[in-house]
Amino acid sequence: MIETLEKYRPRVIAALTHAGPDGLTVKELRASLGDGEQIIRRTLGALLATGTVRESLRYRPGVRGAVPRVYTLTQSNALTLPATTGERGGQGVTK
Repeated sequence: MIETLEKYRPRVIAALTHAGPDGLTVKELRASLGDGEQIIRRTLGALLATGTVRESLRYRPGVRGAVPRVYTLTQSNALTLPATTGERGGQGVTK
């Protein structure tokens, strides 16, 4: 299972990167990747848990039915921690 998620993770991230700020629904991801719904949902679940992807709703006034969930990548600068050297100027702490 983990190997399968690791296989699909880069493909889903690449598809969401090309989608831009509008994001993609599961149905749109299935169409662009040509893969099954279950593996895409599992991969998105793992990416949501790690904070790589965020979920929102795509509401369109006048359209009936369920409001689809849209998945987008989080800001890249929000995922990276700032590189700091600490108070000692880059020296390691020893006892």
